[in-house]
Formats: sequence, C-alpha cells, structure tokens
Amino acid sequence: MAQETDRLSQALLRRHGIGVKQKRIHFRGKDLLFQLHNAHYEVFNGNQCIATLDTNNINDAIKQFKLRSMSAE
Repeated sequence: MAQETDRLSQALLRRHGIGVKQKRIHFRGKDLLFQLHNAHYEVFNGNQCIATLDTNNINDAIKQFKLRSMSAE
C-alpha cells in the first residue's frame, strides 16, 4: 500500500513539475527514460543517452523532446 501511495504522490508532483528525478514514457514505439542530472534532463533509450534538455521541469522536458523530434522529421 505504501508503494501505491508513493506512486500517487510522484504522479502529483510530476504534474506540477516538482521534485521528480525521473519519468518513463512510451513515445513512438520506444520506452524513454527522462532523468534529472544537475539542472537538466537527459533522455535515455535503453542505456544510450539520446538527448539533453536544458530544463529542470519534467513536463517542459517532455514537451521540448516531442517538439525536437517532430522538427527532426
């Protein structure tokens, strides 16, 4: 039960972009891990770092990554 509550609290913090150091998302058939390092987020596909984003807000990092991948097409 405590782990379930922890997941809920992390989701709430993530929604506001506060205090979450990593988040896993599924984007275009890939499982990506957004991980906070110092003052920026790094995006990993497996063990490979595929992008670095200059923000400390998880929601902004995801938006930036999606925009960057859309413009790369």
